Amino acid sequence: MSKMRVNYVCSKWGTKYGPHFVNKLKNMAKRHTDPEKFDFHFYCYTEHPEGLDEEIKVIDFPDIDSIHPKYWFGSDNFKYGMARCWDRPKTFVFNTHNFADDKPTGRFVFLDLDVIIQNDMGPIITYDLDRPTKLRSHWQDPRPMKSRNFKLAHGAYTNGSCQVWSDDQCEVIWKDVLQHQEQIWFTFTDGTDNYHSWRWGDFSNTPLWGHFPSWMAYSYNRGRSWDEDDLRVDTYRPGAILCVFNIDLLPFEDKSRGSTKQDDLADSDLLAHWV
Repeated sequence: MSKMRVNYVCSKWGTKYGPHFVNKLKNMAKRHTDPEKFDFHFYCYTEHPEGLDEEIKVIDFPDIDSIHPKYWFGSDNFKYGMARCWDRPKTFVFNTHNFADDKPTGRFVFLDLDVIIQNDMGPIITYDLDRPTKLRSHWQDPRPMKSRNFKLAHGAYTNGSCQVWSDDQCEVIWKDVLQHQEQIWFTFTDGTDNYHSWRWGDFSNTPLWGHFPSWMAYSYNRGRSWDEDDLRVDTYRPGAILCVFNIDLLPFEDKSRGSTKQDDLADSDLLAHWV
């Protein structure tokens, strides 16, 4: 029986995240990917490959002037300043034909750098092979999501910390970005989660993404599930596969929610995974 090829992908631009975030993510992914079932590969889109482990395959950002970080990334306040759709380099990962010389096929697993992998990745890798899948913000109150105010506040009900697809299932996203760059940057201003929610999500005219169930992942700063009344923050949940760290709040959200990132963690149980 042949192994399924799994291509883990991350994206690092600027200096906010040091190389240790990429190296630890690679080590966690490898540790939780069964070598008997999967052929492991790890890629990183970056313009700063210094300090990355040799096993990580570095991909240069394509030289596209409205997406490549060198053309717009810079100041500390870039996120809410002039650089709209601040995490636009993450859209490069859907151009699977740009992955170095080997042009891989198989399963692609994109992970944000601020993710901790706690358990076996098998259920995520093999979940719904027929449709691209990503995290849903199960910890958010679902009631405002269909409202005009939610959309105008640049809200997002999807979470891009983990996105999984097969072969070129998401090539349509990359083509959309190339064809409508400026429209996308100025319409979905608060990041690619906003773009994916309203361009490719459940409430769009072109629904593409499926979503992982709530047990698979939780937010250390928001909780796990609104529907199940599991919203404890700063809480380790050992049964989940992923722990994500999202600290940005919309104007109508509770300002008391957590703001911890990995480098600030004091939870020894969770830190044990981030090695």
